[in-house]
Amino acid sequence: MSKKTMKQRIALVAVTALTAGVLSVATSPVANAAINDISVNTGNNGDTGALGLSVPCSVYDAATDTFGTDLAQNINRSSTLAAPLNVTVAIGGKVNLNPEGTAAGGGFLTYTAGLASDDTDAEVLHNQYGVYAVNMSGDSDTLTLTATAVGTITVNAYITAPFSAANTANTILATKSGALTITVVAACPALTYSPTFSQYRVDNTAFAPGNANLLITYGDTLTFGAGSDGFISIVGKNGNNATLPATTSWTASATNNAKVLLGTTSTTIGASTTARGTLSSVNTSAAGTSVYVRVTPESRAAGGTTTVTVTADGVQVLSKTLTFLPEATKLVIVKNLTGSLVNGDGAFLYELQTATGTAVPGSVAVRPLTLDSRVTSVTALASAGINPAVPGGTIAVAAGAVATATVLSLPTTKYGISKFACNTGSTSGSTKVTLRHTTPVTEANIDTEVTLSCAGGVATYTISTDKAAYKIGEIATITVTAKDSTGAAVSDLTNMPTADALSVGGGTLVKNTATTDVFSGGVKTYTAQMTTAGTFNIASIISGSVTKSATTGYSVSSATTEVSNAEVLKSIVALIASINKQIAALQKLILKR
Repeated sequence: MSKKTMKQRIALVAVTALTAGVLSVATSPVANAAINDISVNTGNNGDTGALGLSVPCSVYDAATDTFGTDLAQNINRSSTLAAPLNVTVAIGGKVNLNPEGTAAGGGFLTYTAGLASDDTDAEVLHNQYGVYAVNMSGDSDTLTLTATAVGTITVNAYITAPFSAANTANTILATKSGALTITVVAACPALTYSPTFSQYRVDNTAFAPGNANLLITYGDTLTFGAGSDGFISIVGKNGNNATLPATTSWTASATNNAKVLLGTTSTTIGASTTARGTLSSVNTSAAGTSVYVRVTPESRAAGGTTTVTVTADGVQVLSKTLTFLPEATKLVIVKNLTGSLVNGDGAFLYELQTATGTAVPGSVAVRPLTLDSRVTSVTALASAGINPAVPGGTIAVAAGAVATATVLSLPTTKYGISKFACNTGSTSGSTKVTLRHTTPVTEANIDTEVTLSCAGGVATYTISTDKAAYKIGEIATITVTAKDSTGAAVSDLTNMPTADALSVGGGTLVKNTATTDVFSGGVKTYTAQMTTAGTFNIASIISGSVTKSATTGYSVSSATTEVSNAEVLKSIVALIASINKQIAALQKLILKR
């Protein structure tokens, strides 16, 4: 028996005793990788590679040069310390390894596994502490590791010997140059649809698999406007993170007589010229990157709900309930603000609703009927083409788009909003426009007429209280009513001209006037708490107005209740009647005795 053969048999016995057979090892030649790397050569899920070997679990993406996604065969992938690899194999899986030394050849591998080799050029240098080293003295030597038990094996490569002698670590010369982890599992993941690696998105449009929106966790859009279809975009992969093949059988079905259509391209299934589905259950074969579902309710005008289920080779991919809203039956003006001749604009808000008052999305057009000299233009800042029925269905309006930002609760609103321009050289007055919504399915027109008014700023004003008499501690409501120079209520864009304009006798204002206060319908209210008994006035001085000052009077009484003579007499009569009843009762009791 040769010296090398004896070394190999001794090593094999030691490995069997120490490691319980996690790996068995053989060597064979492959092409060289870069110096100092570990070259990993794998086969394809049980198919033979160039060397007749296979890695049953690991898959490889040649485009990104990484293991873990699309499948490829006969990989020659180098691993450095900066980019270590992780290869997964099932028991029986094989990995070919080739450490590169100098240009002339040579190199060393260490690994935490059992060893068996039929290459007479490979020598065992170290076999203690659970680490085993092989001298790959030949430039074309390749070590083949065959998994025999579940576990994790760490493989390192060295350009110089990691040990100066058998069982003696070389702490001076040993410099690690490559790293690899081999994970051994009992069996490879199933090659059927896997939710771990797959993705899908429900939305009102179809998304190609490369779209970034499919690469993130995305909330499903499950509510759709009248006339809209629902779309489901799918990227289907198996347990190896590999795309399902073109032979995969896909089935899509929908309840409540909704119709489904299966497509293989996002542009085709989402096109308006593509005919909608006619069946509630359909089937097709397609690769995992070419699956799209189009869902149409039984009645596109009346809407309804449907539960859509999609399977891949019988494995459920998703089951989602979609809601389709009915067409609108009315167009409601939510708020109509009188425009400002000073600031030059006004605004109004509107909403599409069903007969029961449910808000629904849809587009609205502004159709001027008669625009006189007071209103020069009407502009839609944001149409009602939003979906108030779902979270995030509001729209944003650019800051400063309307001077009434605080009044309209902008910059976000769930309503449609339009502004109109008031001619600053004109006088107070109004004109009319029509809002029109054309229903998307029945194509019926819903018209709503809107009166657009323009007015000036504060010219005259009055103040009043909600009562003529208060008690100490009561809260009084003070109303400031302002009119422009024509006697019309001031614009809804009019600010209070003066800060701290109110003086309250016998009480304290909760909050005095401020120049940020805005009139609504020509009025602005304030509150005061009454603190002193007596007769008082509220005085107001608002600068810039024709009215120089305004007052209103009231009285404040003590909180103690005062009793009138009539009430005292009434109480005395009641007391006498009660006493008489008690005397009569006593007389009856005495007679009985």
